[in-house]
Amino acid sequence: MELKKAQDIFQHYFPNGKIKVVQKITTGLINATFFLDSNKGKYILQKLNQNILKQPKEGLANIVKVKNWLSQHNFSYQFPAPLFDKYIEDGVDLWRLLKYVPNSISYDNITNTEQAFQAAKCLGAFYKSTDKFPTDELNDTIPNFHNGKIRIEEFKQALKNVNTKRIDYARDLINNVLDKQEVLHDFDSTVSQLPVRVVHYDTKINNFLFDKESNKVIALIDLDTIMPGSVLSDIGDMIRTYSNPMGEESNLYKSVKADEKIIDSLINGFCSEMKITANESSHLQKAGKAITFMQCVRFLTDYLNNDVYYTTSYAEQNLVRAKNQWYLFDSL
Repeated sequence: MELKKAQDIFQHYFPNGKIKVVQKITTGLINATFFLDSNKGKYILQKLNQNILKQPKEGLANIVKVKNWLSQHNFSYQFPAPLFDKYIEDGVDLWRLLKYVPNSISYDNITNTEQAFQAAKCLGAFYKSTDKFPTDELNDTIPNFHNGKIRIEEFKQALKNVNTKRIDYARDLINNVLDKQEVLHDFDSTVSQLPVRVVHYDTKINNFLFDKESNKVIALIDLDTIMPGSVLSDIGDMIRTYSNPMGEESNLYKSVKADEKIIDSLINGFCSEMKITANESSHLQKAGKAITFMQCVRFLTDYLNNDVYYTTSYAEQNLVRAKNQWYLFDSL
């Protein structure tokens, strides 16, 4: 990113602000993110991916409502929302500025059970603080995000349009998905019977910032997907992303196995803060299996659609990701 572009955007927030350093942050699959050092302090600048985040104004409204609620309901972690509750439009792109969280570090992969516990504890505190939030006031900014029926329908539609080469490469996995599709129908049925809560919807470990010294979580970030939903979505995604020590990019499929100790730690961490219903609690483990299978379907669907959603750096990356998730699902 050019310094001049960053400077132009920054001056919408601070007319006398001067940027000294612009540094691209390479983690994350959706938005373009940059670290800024300026005479007004350190910030995070993001360009929103509007191909994916199609309702940015509604998404911002969700973030602001939840931020204001948390400030009045004893949430003990930082919640870095867009500065001045606004986005900046430059004619083509949409930008936002967030406060940089000092002395913080993020991890792309879980290295021990304590990290899982601390992240899930933060999420539990988030659920506890938002327990009475009027969820009907939140916008559904990504409709059907964790709707199993819709994900299967999208997958079957992709099968009708895929080129011969890609369907040949993915044939075995396609058959596996078709054979197990009932997993997502069961998930939908279960969710329909559970309380509607404020859901983060992207609870991977690098969306929790840790203190460099104490290694305790200090902030919950990446708030674009906050919507009404079920706790099974957040805990399921935690199980999916935390329990796989190989990470979702690994093609060493035979080594992809769920770590039970990690799963126990994150469930214990969450429940140490938030008391959910007995019906919710009884489905937490099953949620990990369902969300992992759903992510397998989503990666495979994107592969069949010629990689239009997830960022890729090589031709078969989404197929690798899908196979990786299949083996994790099988392990779970």
